[in-house]
Amino acid sequence: MALVGMNKNIRDEYGSESSKQNLNIEHNLFVRINGTLPDFSIMGDEEKSERAAEVKRMERAANTSCSVFMRDSALGKKNGFSHLLVDVGEGVVKSIEDYISEMAPVDRQTSLSHIPDAVLITHSHDDHIKELPLLASKASASDKLNIYCTNECRDQIIAKFPKLVEKQSVVSFNTIRPGEIFQVGPFSIFPILALHGEDSPSGSVIYIVRTNERKIIFGWDFLTLPEVNENLLWNPDLLILGTQSYNPHPETGMISVSDAYQLVRRWNAKECYLVHYRGLMDFQESKNQWFKGPVKAMTATELQKNVDSHLGISGDNGRFKITVAKEGMTWVPKSNENLEYQVDENVAVGNIIEIESLENYVFKIEKPNKEDKLKIEIEDRINRYTLQFDRPRRDKNNDLLIRGAAEKGMLARGPELKMELFIPASEEQQQKQEHGDASLSINAFKGKKYVFHDTILISNRDALRFRKYIQENFR
Repeated sequence: MALVGMNKNIRDEYGSESSKQNLNIEHNLFVRINGTLPDFSIMGDEEKSERAAEVKRMERAANTSCSVFMRDSALGKKNGFSHLLVDVGEGVVKSIEDYISEMAPVDRQTSLSHIPDAVLITHSHDDHIKELPLLASKASASDKLNIYCTNECRDQIIAKFPKLVEKQSVVSFNTIRPGEIFQVGPFSIFPILALHGEDSPSGSVIYIVRTNERKIIFGWDFLTLPEVNENLLWNPDLLILGTQSYNPHPETGMISVSDAYQLVRRWNAKECYLVHYRGLMDFQESKNQWFKGPVKAMTATELQKNVDSHLGISGDNGRFKITVAKEGMTWVPKSNENLEYQVDENVAVGNIIEIESLENYVFKIEKPNKEDKLKIEIEDRINRYTLQFDRPRRDKNNDLLIRGAAEKGMLARGPELKMELFIPASEEQQQKQEHGDASLSINAFKGKKYVFHDTILISNRDALRFRKYIQENFR
């Protein structure tokens, strides 16, 4: 994780050097945390809440907001960046301006505008729109402020800030609809309807942003997603979740940190940032002497310790990374071998292969060297299937079809296996596309009854890896 443009307190806490040389933008895509806090007025009494006291001590504080920066040659500048801003509550404009000001002397070849190319609004609560008028006051006819939100949200914003209507020459509202994808420069954006409690404003959404073969989910201020196809949320590169409390408290209108654990696993999110935490509702659990979880509003450091402890106890440590976000932190995507479509023919795959599908599953296939058996583990959001077969062989008429005989047990026989790999027709397709027609059909059956039966979509590179696995391990 890169730490860019952070204030001194945060730099010291993370042990990052304060030299401005660290502010160099070396990546084509990065996400900056502009702020992490809920409405300041609901943080509570600092004498009772350690979290409120921590916020009071902050050198710089801002409501929950993120920026996505992507290098964009279409801007006409070699080092120009497109800037997508998600929400603009109190303190956000200054946070962004300070970052860009710090950046400018370091890398004069890099172009970062103070006015984003687009502002995505999740909903109309003050802590997510308060500084829209301030940002609009800095816009111009040549550097226009483009706001994207639902029609209901637009009406609510204008009701709060009627003077924005008078700024049509510099401010443009663009209506979006949940479930309908739209494009902003290099960003492909999918809004999802969100319910933010009983008193939530209508037209609330969260966003999935795709760019450069990456998927980022901006998911704060929601309790449920009533119309979502969860396949769309599967396997994001970064998931940002807003959590009001550690323990479940639906009355806050938001998920809890405990709920976030489930969503991270359910959506297979390798990296997750937590924002919007205040923790006041967790004091209620102190009334129950048998309750074993947190019973107070924790500082960010205490919250991170509890998160790390949970991951260790649950066995997810190393598989998932959950970070309590702080203003100024910057995420950059890790180098991902799945974005390299070539498969080195000189490097053996081995007798174990693990693949993450493009939708529902993670699966592992193992063929022990000294046993004529095949083990398959398939995990989805709810279930884990462990299957084992005897005498696995390639089909005589299809090199990409594997058959396995039923394993004999003491009292019963196990299922049989038919597993077939499908890959795009041409090598050219395989090299140019990450997501094509590649899939793996796994059918485990006893007679006419299926134990497991599904076609799993995989990347073309993983299809090539699996073909090599078959060639190495099956006769």
